[in-house]
Amino acid sequence: MLDILSLQEEKKDLQTKINSNPENPDVPVLRAMLVSTNIQIAANKTSVRKEVAAKGSTVKKTTFPSYAKLVHSSNGKRYRQRRIVARKKTDKITPRDFHFIDRVYVKLFNGEEWIVDLASLDRPYEDVMARRLAPSWSIVPFVDLYYEVRNIRTFKNKVIAKRQNPGHELRYQEGYCPASLGL
Repeated sequence: MLDILSLQEEKKDLQTKINSNPENPDVPVLRAMLVSTNIQIAANKTSVRKEVAAKGSTVKKTTFPSYAKLVHSSNGKRYRQRRIVARKKTDKITPRDFHFIDRVYVKLFNGEEWIVDLASLDRPYEDVMARRLAPSWSIVPFVDLYYEVRNIRTFKNKVIAKRQNPGHELRYQEGYCPASLGL
């Protein structure tokens, strides 16, 4: 790219040629050249400003959310409405993953607590079985409880997964995933 001084000299030279002989048939071509020279000068000035700012920049850059728009409400106030960030699909517990969970407490929406521990069950079962804690101590396949589960906890009482409402997805809590649980 040409430096600004040579472009300014070229601009002055074109101005003098246009002003010295206005009846010359080459004047429209010279004016077009003058316009392109002005554009190059403006482009060089903005690029120089950006370079200077980039070299000595200690100013913290602010990042804006990916999607936000101003919305007017009926009472005249303005507020920002932001898009809800989609959760990863890996944080859901599917019924297929449910087969591999072991050594946990499970609480249902109706208040019942169940325990899943393959080693504590006396007889071998084909499926992973869950045992209800007092009073009846009944045993059912763990997969049958999938849609009723409210939360899943370890034996140290750390929550692994939660479901907010009966119709919502069962999701791993932050910091837990199938890899960390050894599934």
